[in-house]
Amino acid sequence: MMQRVLLVNMPFASVRYPSPALSLLRSLVEREGVSCDVAYLNIFFQAATGRPEIYEGIADFMIIGEAVFGAELFGAQWAQTERGSLAKLAAPLLPDGAKLRAIRNSLLALRSKAGPFIRECLRTINWNDYGVIGFTSVYSQHVASLALARHIKQNWPEKIIAFGGANCEEEMGQALLRLFPFVDWVFNGEADLSFPQAVTGWFAGKPPEGIPGVAYRTEGRIIAQGTGRSPEMDGLPYPDFKDYFAALNQWAPAYRPMAPISLELSRGCWWGKKSQCIFCGLNCRALNYRRKSASRAESEIKTLTARFEVERVILTDSVVDMSFFKTLLPALAKWGGLEELFLEAKANLSREQVRVLQTAGVKLFQPGIESLDTEILSLMRKGTTLLQNVQFLKWAREYGLYPTWNLLYGFPGENAAAYDRMAALIPLISHLCPPMDVSPMLLVRFSPLFEQRGQWGLQNVRAHAGYASVYPFDPQDLDELAYFFDFNVDGQADIPAYIGPLKQRVQDWKQSWKQPHPPALTFQQQPGERVVIFDTRPCRLDDRLDLEGALAAAYAACDAMRPVAALASDLREQCGTSATDENSLRQGLDELVARGLMLREGDHYLSLALSHGYDWDVSEEW
Repeated sequence: MMQRVLLVNMPFASVRYPSPALSLLRSLVEREGVSCDVAYLNIFFQAATGRPEIYEGIADFMIIGEAVFGAELFGAQWAQTERGSLAKLAAPLLPDGAKLRAIRNSLLALRSKAGPFIRECLRTINWNDYGVIGFTSVYSQHVASLALARHIKQNWPEKIIAFGGANCEEEMGQALLRLFPFVDWVFNGEADLSFPQAVTGWFAGKPPEGIPGVAYRTEGRIIAQGTGRSPEMDGLPYPDFKDYFAALNQWAPAYRPMAPISLELSRGCWWGKKSQCIFCGLNCRALNYRRKSASRAESEIKTLTARFEVERVILTDSVVDMSFFKTLLPALAKWGGLEELFLEAKANLSREQVRVLQTAGVKLFQPGIESLDTEILSLMRKGTTLLQNVQFLKWAREYGLYPTWNLLYGFPGENAAAYDRMAALIPLISHLCPPMDVSPMLLVRFSPLFEQRGQWGLQNVRAHAGYASVYPFDPQDLDELAYFFDFNVDGQADIPAYIGPLKQRVQDWKQSWKQPHPPALTFQQQPGERVVIFDTRPCRLDDRLDLEGALAAAYAACDAMRPVAALASDLREQCGTSATDENSLRQGLDELVARGLMLREGDHYLSLALSHGYDWDVSEEW
């Protein structure tokens, strides 16, 4: 038996970045003395389509790409049935189906290319070189991966076919083994320890018995062995991305100049250990948070960007470790070797932390805002407030960061009035970066909403309707395979009715940012305890407003949200006068709130204007 491993990345994984999981597994397997390659067949398929923009658009959608390879997995007869055709695919996947209808012809064209693509993969790859073939399956990769795996097994029955990734966790993995007999191993949880152990054992003539995290089939029975054990993060080797860049050079050279490397500096979610967001299932049922040391992380970034000649890094961490704001990020800023760093963080950052992000090379960044209403944020268990989110958006614009965020709706028990409040708020913050979209909350496996569905009043929880267009299985099997779910809630108000005004306001907001000069609201401090506010927002009452004395000082001080009592105390000390009492200060601030220049929640106030003098041209980005 040839003692080599091939790891496969299938459509519809994006071509824009490499697989961090496969890049790391390659290094882990080779550390055990076993040769390993990674086949980026997603890049090959994108090139074969001749329409990279269509491919990437599908890669960004949920489930849609799965239907493209249905005929190669289940046969032409399935693809011609009412369920297996693309005729009714739009309705269950998008609320109005408009976006999908616009690309349905493209989906049909891609489906016609799926068969030739599979045959070309079978013809051009020397499968005899490999004893174990592993597929990563995340979201819309499942059917394409299974289709190729089925054909490999038919032609080379002695090969071990292994699956791992988000589509293979817990009951999904066991359903995978049960429904697809050509799959030999499924890895549940982290595979850093279990996969190399299973591979070396197999090449030594041993089955994967006794290896935590490996489910396998023996004598017609499925043997599940729990979850893979977690490695010590600093002990992991550096991931190897050479196969990714070789594939780009061969099939998609236009992507090479902008290509990043994908690195993982932590696992789990430190916030989730305290209060898991109710809609999040990214970390399965294990929220054990751990990270690499700052010195290891810095060395990894510097070494790999030099080795692969890139200046862009994507961190795949669920949330950046807060200690990195004092260690890793300042070190990267001092080094200055990154053109761009992408990461995720909570939005309740200080101004200094936002500045640190900018100096470290962060431009695009995901802050996880999700809502602009404290009541909804509390329902989500986000641990942030409206004022904190707006405060972050304000500082992000000042420092030239482009936060990518969405507004979510459709939570059980949500108050429809909260969305009226958000719609009323949006004109006031039109000078801040708008969300990408207003999207329905998705019920995902392993989230608190899914795991505790009875407590939330969810009824008739079932696999998302889109799965019925992908798999020819009965509802019970679909429920076991699915990652996304539909549900009902008794007594929920008419969602389209109360979301409509918010969607329209967001659409107007986004449109205003496509102009050469989006709305602006700034303030300038001038001598003599004066503040001048300049306003170009459509909702403005005046183009300019002059403030003097304590109110001017208060407006500048409320760049960060402040309680009025502490603010009054600071102003008395600063101005050396007892005239700044809380009641008069509150009255003045409330007048500015009424003018749309500040926000108030409870006894806290936040100025909406940006410090005058920031320099950010958004015309090219938007």
